[in-house]
Amino acid sequence: MSSAALFERDVGTFQVRLVRYVANRHMPLHCHDEHGVSVVLDGTLVEEARHRSVAAAAGWTVVKPAGTYHTNRFGPKPATLLAIVLRERMGDEVLGTWAWMDRATTYRAGLRLLRAVLRGTPDDRDNALTELIASLGAFEYATRELPWLETVKRNLDESHVESVANLAARAGVHPVYLARRFRGAFGVSIREYRQITQVRRATQLILGTRRPLSEIAHRCGFSDHSHMCRSFRIVARVNPAVLRAS
Repeated sequence: MSSAALFERDVGTFQVRLVRYVANRHMPLHCHDEHGVSVVLDGTLVEEARHRSVAAAAGWTVVKPAGTYHTNRFGPKPATLLAIVLRERMGDEVLGTWAWMDRATTYRAGLRLLRAVLRGTPDDRDNALTELIASLGAFEYATRELPWLETVKRNLDESHVESVANLAARAGVHPVYLARRFRGAFGVSIREYRQITQVRRATQLILGTRRPLSEIAHRCGFSDHSHMCRSFRIVARVNPAVLRAS
């Protein structure tokens, strides 16, 4: 079997699935009849569409309007995707065109939608879907004018211990200026981004390995298992044990 649905729930206006794809799978040119948004939770893939190719990893999200022809090649390890199928027709002003993005707010919104589908009320699900769709809109992406912001983001992706003062010093700016421009560019504070990044790392290990949760907490920079659980409740509004069980 080349893929397996770990979880699938139909909630009327949309469907949510957790899908596990085998390593090195190639999906030839195809399209879908409904709009979709997919969040990569674990693994890597390359998607080709509209004469472009994008390599995506955990934390990335794709917006895929209905009728978008594309191919997929998955990486050397299995990949887990959170797929949201939107049954209501949405115009370009809502979803735009096919696009991949590495956006912390969208990753967080995807996890919160999964939690709402697993344990929330109909209002929780509607609000979570609205949050996800809203997160797809553009922020003040200042990284073209201030390329050092992308460097700061990359440093945060690679380290969970470096202080804001050190990040600002390396960028040659004042910490307050860094904090303001970072939120404007990426939609979250540096503290929130750091927490989302830790949760993203932990989610990869929860879904991609059978390591004990306490070990995962240590490997991802949490002080202990309880600290990881608190961070998951803040970011994803779900306990990591529930995510593994799903």
